[in-house]
Amino acid sequence: MRTNVVIYLFLLPVLVFSQVGIDTSDPQAQLDVVASNTDNPSIYDGILIPRITKFPTTSPTVQQNGMLVYLTKTVADHAPGFYFWNNESKKWENLGGSSLGAFYKPGTTSVPQTIQEPMYRQGNIGIGTQDITAKLQIALNSTADLGIKKGLEVDNNNPATDNLTTYAIISDNRSATNGTKYGIKNNVGGLGTGVHYGIFNEAYQNTGTNDIYGIFNRVGRTFGSWSNNYGIYSQIGTTQGSGNIYGIYSTALGDHNANVFAGYFAGRLGIGSTPEVEYIFPAAKGKPDQTLVLDNTKNMIWRYPGTFNYSTTGGATGDYVITDEVFSLRINDQISGLVIPAANTNKGRIITLIAWKGTKTKPFKFAGTDDLYDVVNDVSITSITGSQILTIQSAGNRWILVDIRKAP
Repeated sequence: MRTNVVIYLFLLPVLVFSQVGIDTSDPQAQLDVVASNTDNPSIYDGILIPRITKFPTTSPTVQQNGMLVYLTKTVADHAPGFYFWNNESKKWENLGGSSLGAFYKPGTTSVPQTIQEPMYRQGNIGIGTQDITAKLQIALNSTADLGIKKGLEVDNNNPATDNLTTYAIISDNRSATNGTKYGIKNNVGGLGTGVHYGIFNEAYQNTGTNDIYGIFNRVGRTFGSWSNNYGIYSQIGTTQGSGNIYGIYSTALGDHNANVFAGYFAGRLGIGSTPEVEYIFPAAKGKPDQTLVLDNTKNMIWRYPGTFNYSTTGGATGDYVITDEVFSLRINDQISGLVIPAANTNKGRIITLIAWKGTKTKPFKFAGTDDLYDVVNDVSITSITGSQILTIQSAGNRWILVDIRKAP
């Protein structure tokens, strides 16, 4: 019967203004094809659309707008599938809306069909933005996003209890640029009055004895490079800033039996606002009873308390100014006088003046109303001469003679 109906349709010499049914006497459309058995269909229950291995060399016209074909081979960027002629766009279009799909299954040109299948694409992706300058760019900038407070969230809740390393995020910047390279670059805007965090880390371990790190840096592993290397480089605040400003603020809590340090440095420690004024702590541990002092090169060293600075006027001429580092001073004959430090800014300081043999008398020059008072003889001492040793100490308002030794 089906064959007869088809032949009849092709041989009909006149227009038929009625519906045509195949395997049905009650067609519900211009052409209504019904399966021989809907519950147990045969291999012939269907319609074969024209199958082609390539599209026509000459494009169809408006008369063929909507014409349907089935492409059996991949042609250019068209994968096998159903296509229709869209005369408005003048091209063959996939019934699924895209010839090859927006995503592929890895290693194929097939479009993923289930929610569990992995997929990839070569193009960049923008979520919430059309200004795409990255492989994946996410923007929250419209009223539709008012309820979304996170640009990206990663939750690794893998329940496997093996010994393999897990990551929430892993980032490799292996670009060959000669410009600046970043592993992670954070910008936290100034709007809003709440607390602002550039990086906020929480690391826990419920059991075991393995180490826990809030931040672990490996820096300077560039063999052959002469660049400066910084584990942490912090720039904070401005001259106009108000409130407390800390370059590093560290609080360490722990059991009283444990070693607890707010700061621990396995290496030299330098302190100073610039290299010109910095001083460096010694790398080695001091011996019992030693104290930290600055040497003549402004470096900190361990020294026993009985060791004091020894200076000399050397070949200096004119009035010699006694500077802060002087404890014992050898006085040579080339100078014309000694400028004694101000008593009010040196209270408690002790200075020993040693006039070398043959040195002529050198007058003292004091600041303001200062003088050098000899308590024993109730007189002021105004100079020192050869073969004399004077030990003096500041009382805050004047200098006091503590000891005097001179040649008999």
